[in-house]
Amino acid sequence: MPAPSLMSALAFRLLQSAQRCSLRPRSFHLAAVRNEAVVISGRKLAQQIKHEVRQEVEEWVASGNKRPHLSVILVGENPASHSYVLNKTRAAADVEHIDERKICNAVSPDKDVDGFHVINVGRMCLDQYSMLPATPWGVWEIIKRTGIPTLGKNVVVAGRSKNVGMPIAMLLHTDGAHERPGGDATVTISHRYTPKEQLKKHTILADIVISAAGVRQKAGYITPVPGGVGPMTVAMLMKNTIIAAKKVLRLEEREVLKLKELGVASN
Repeated sequence: MPAPSLMSALAFRLLQSAQRCSLRPRSFHLAAVRNEAVVISGRKLAQQIKHEVRQEVEEWVASGNKRPHLSVILVGENPASHSYVLNKTRAAADVEHIDERKICNAVSPDKDVDGFHVINVGRMCLDQYSMLPATPWGVWEIIKRTGIPTLGKNVVVAGRSKNVGMPIAMLLHTDGAHERPGGDATVTISHRYTPKEQLKKHTILADIVISAAGVRQKAGYITPVPGGVGPMTVAMLMKNTIIAAKKVLRLEEREVLKLKELGVASN
């Protein structure tokens, strides 16, 4: 599956309204940089999440289940995502048209750990449980685990890509009381056609700005490059893998039970 374009930085700009909140972020993943922004270590957060996933996998295997495996389908010629693809594979792709959307939808939504399948995208937009795209989920986990409040806050998301910008906006603005809790924020999505003067007005009013641009001098919290959102993307992909493994097993168990009820399965 095609890898999402990674955001080079994640900036949280907390204004006075946010600063009045009782934020008590844990020090093990935060570091002050002089009088500038507080740096959030995505690498340390990712290590914490991967440790949680490792424990979950070991418990899963100890219960007699098969160890989960991750398969990857590469589409396109993005060197950042496909640098290890052999030259012969690249040559073949040059002469063969591949429909990225068809490839994404050909994968079972229950095994779609990238969260790109149209069913998973639809469920995410309806605030239902689904496979979430790894990069937006990583950003969301950084916000939650750092203790940054989002309820009622103004958020500006720079970028409207279907793999990063749009999902981040969905996670932040949707209802926190729904099946898949959201951030209850007011979200504005900007893009390349947003006039600069309008973007300036939006960011001045924003409590949180999520972008790929470094704004350390003005931000309250910021993630470094490298060691920010990138490691979180990988960690959330691992988390999606164990979630998918458990979901597929539950589906298989239901199918066996259904066959037994119909008297088809043998003892």
